[in-house]
Amino acid sequence: MSEPRSVAELLEVGERVLADSSSRFEDHDDLYEARQLLASALRITDEEAEDLPDDLEPPHRTRERYLSFVARRAAGEPQPFIRGFIDFYGLHLKVRPGTFVPRPSSELTVAHALKRLRGRRSPVVVDLCTGAGPIALAIADERPDAGVWAADIHSDGLALGRANARDLKISNVTFKKGDMYEALPQRLCGTIDLVTGHVPYVPLDELEDLPREVKDHEPVFTLTDDTADGLRLMRRAVAEAPSWLKPGGWLLLEMSEDIGTKVSRMYKKAGFEDVEIIEDDDRLSIVVEGRLRRSPRAAR
Repeated sequence: MSEPRSVAELLEVGERVLADSSSRFEDHDDLYEARQLLASALRITDEEAEDLPDDLEPPHRTRERYLSFVARRAAGEPQPFIRGFIDFYGLHLKVRPGTFVPRPSSELTVAHALKRLRGRRSPVVVDLCTGAGPIALAIADERPDAGVWAADIHSDGLALGRANARDLKISNVTFKKGDMYEALPQRLCGTIDLVTGHVPYVPLDELEDLPREVKDHEPVFTLTDDTADGLRLMRRAVAEAPSWLKPGGWLLLEMSEDIGTKVSRMYKKAGFEDVEIIEDDDRLSIVVEGRLRRSPRAAR
């Protein structure tokens, strides 16, 4: 095949190469990703890339840059690392290697968190295992009256979250280093309206089964808690939540579909009601949500 020159030819090659990749999750939209990579190579927006004429021929250097992006993506490098950013819930977030890659699927957590915050004045929100804070930043941006706390054990992610908050002029989010709830000031006990979290849950012996885009590029501590079932941190997130939430407060945790039922049982055992498993149209991940009983158990 001759060298691809036009936009249509470049996209066709990109889509085909990405479709043949075994280093990525299988549920990606290959043509969509190819068009995004072309936008980055051309240094234009995704919206502008949608309007490019099929017969347009970008300069040779731009075509080479695009094809290198496609090769890197096909080898498993996360697209946000290649592009240097991700658009998440209307926010343009800088991304860099060494931190957990924000997941578009986490927008489901944000949407339902905002739903549960309706009618609550000046709510207090906590995001556990926040990484670079995409969920915390999105909630803080949508609810400027909220006090949002973002907790993680890793300094690099928190530093990136603070930088994005400064760039976006989001001032109502506080990033704190610590082991889950231990990062929070004690004065928040019993005052929190809502807790979110994308807590590590991959069993230790399943790490090697993950595609290269995850196992080769995500910090391992963001994927697993080094236990056989991967649920030690998930159990903590659920069991310790009643001490921090106010009665009627909500807990929303993102996870894979296969553990949703098991985690739902954890919620009920910890004193949560209205427990529900929520999924998006693509079923890339689910969110388990539950509301703390308004008359919580005396034993905490």
